[in-house]
Amino acid sequence: MGKEWIGRLVQAAVITIALAAVCQELEKPKEERHWHGKLGFIPYDFRLPNIERLRESYWNADISRIFTPEAWGIGWAINFHALLEKMRLIGESYISEDDFLMPTKTLKRILENRPVME
Repeated sequence: MGKEWIGRLVQAAVITIALAAVCQELEKPKEERHWHGKLGFIPYDFRLPNIERLRESYWNADISRIFTPEAWGIGWAINFHALLEKMRLIGESYISEDDFLMPTKTLKRILENRPVME
């Protein structure tokens, strides 16, 4: 009985949040129902998932957040691109002192290609 009640508590919380999110959408006028949003700070999305939203949730190279809103359902997904970057398994795995002092590639390129003044 020890661990069983924790699982049931989590199930009850998930069902309660899902029902509250559905009720939140049903309270809106029909033309304002988008079936995605937040219930407090918890994101939900009940639209059918598509490839773009799956990519935004699970492999989004444009943001550095590890936890992103779920592509379908309630809660958060793991942005594996950001996770692997933070673990230095993908992307630039070594940052030199020059990269730290001149963080933008454009600035570094400009300084490397500048005319030499004699």
